[in-house]
Amino acid sequence: MNKISRVVVLSLVAVLGVGGMGKPAAAEEGGHFFTARRTLGLVFLGGSAALVKQGIDFHDEADELYARYEIAGTADEADRLYARTNNRDIKAQVSWALAAAFAVSGVRLILQGGSAPHAAEYANQRAITPGVVLEPRLSAHQLGLVIKRSFF
Repeated sequence: MNKISRVVVLSLVAVLGVGGMGKPAAAEEGGHFFTARRTLGLVFLGGSAALVKQGIDFHDEADELYARYEIAGTADEADRLYARTNNRDIKAQVSWALAAAFAVSGVRLILQGGSAPHAAEYANQRAITPGVVLEPRLSAHQLGLVIKRSFF
């Protein structure tokens, strides 16, 4: 990915992240379109677009290397170029597969929209065992997972 693409993707993530990612779940129920889930869905779609572009770049590079392979002068050079062609082709396919997964996840998050419909059921799913709970933490500078155990 070239420098301009990285700057564009990171800028998009930053702009969307500042607007919606830091809001508590209770604030999402107010009818706002840009909830944390939808914002994360947009980030996934942006990542999908970046991966598609990267896959196209790898595919173009594989085509160029294959053209050089076809006119290679020595067997060693041909072997080296064919290996590089195969490597770039595999990277292109992996990029496209990841892009598809990101796109599906992004669309699901955007369409799902607001907070979970069954918040009580969701809260019960976070319990690992009785007395041990996983609690996600999201703040302006941190993303974490806290494991809590009640002793009483």
